[in-house]
Amino acid sequence: MRIRNAVKVVLIGMLLTLASPSASSQEEVKTSILEIHAVRSPELSLFDQHINQRILDSLLLNARRLPDVAPCDLSQPYSSVYVFGDFALTVRHFDPAVHLKCLRGVVRYVLHEDIAEVDFLAARAFQARMLRQYLTLDPKNPERADDVAERKALLSIYRKHSPLHQLHSVDANAISMLPFDEFSLWLERSRKAGRFTFHGPSGLLEMLDLPVPDPMVLQPIGLPESPRMPAGVLTFDGEAVGIAALIALFLGHDETFSIDQKARRRFACNQNGPSNLRDGYDAVARGSCRTYDHFGDVWFTMPLRKAESAPYSEFFRQVLELSRDGDVATVVRFSLEGSKGLYVLLPPVCKTPD
Repeated sequence: MRIRNAVKVVLIGMLLTLASPSASSQEEVKTSILEIHAVRSPELSLFDQHINQRILDSLLLNARRLPDVAPCDLSQPYSSVYVFGDFALTVRHFDPAVHLKCLRGVVRYVLHEDIAEVDFLAARAFQARMLRQYLTLDPKNPERADDVAERKALLSIYRKHSPLHQLHSVDANAISMLPFDEFSLWLERSRKAGRFTFHGPSGLLEMLDLPVPDPMVLQPIGLPESPRMPAGVLTFDGEAVGIAALIALFLGHDETFSIDQKARRRFACNQNGPSNLRDGYDAVARGSCRTYDHFGDVWFTMPLRKAESAPYSEFFRQVLELSRDGDVATVVRFSLEGSKGLYVLLPPVCKTPD
């Protein structure tokens, strides 16, 4: 299990210089990435907490409206969509004193500043729009269909009401339905309970009036374990986005896991090109693969498109054969659970043999 210090937010990129800069370094931009973590609220389900967190993620850039923060360049270095409870802001300025003042302003925004309803509505609309775009097919971006099919597959794999089933279930409609009063209550409770936490070099934390964590105090991070359906053949509605089947393999919790290089090259993992499935898979029009960390669970997935002329029975047979392919078997042997983590997702029209 991964562990981190009890106080969770990390300030990365320690380019903040406390001494007065020399004339030659006056124009050097000072950069800090401020990472923030929201501890789970026991009053809410993970489903509801994730909706609140997504909206807060969009609101953070509004900190630039504070007079103390306005002089600095503020941006978000990554999306927290697949990292539960984590947020980040990049703060830049060439003057160290102004830079530090901006950091203090960002901390104050997270912990104390009131959120205007108009800002909440804009952030909610942005998050709902992003999810709708994600779930809408784009002929110019065929990889989006792979993403949508992967989400549908994971919803079939994780048991209903499990933590990760709840998180993958969040859609645009659920975000659009969150009232401002409920968001405000969640934010107020989280602030009063000290659920927004920070971490960084002790000297910098002290200057930001933030608690300095004890390096000897460690705590596990991540979500409660999410039970899954038994390995094997499951059904899912991938055909709605043009993906008739999907092979999924649970790799574990190590995001640095690297699959066998031969398999990576053959299946074009995390690349734009299609997989080289070789002879014997003519019923499969196109295959691709990727490895991705979804809220701490790392998956190898291979979305597969059916050739238009191929009968479902032959497509079904070839997909099962591909799941037993030697290169796939190599990846399976190095996964955390082996064949117990291997799933084949097929459309309901394909009948599972006895």
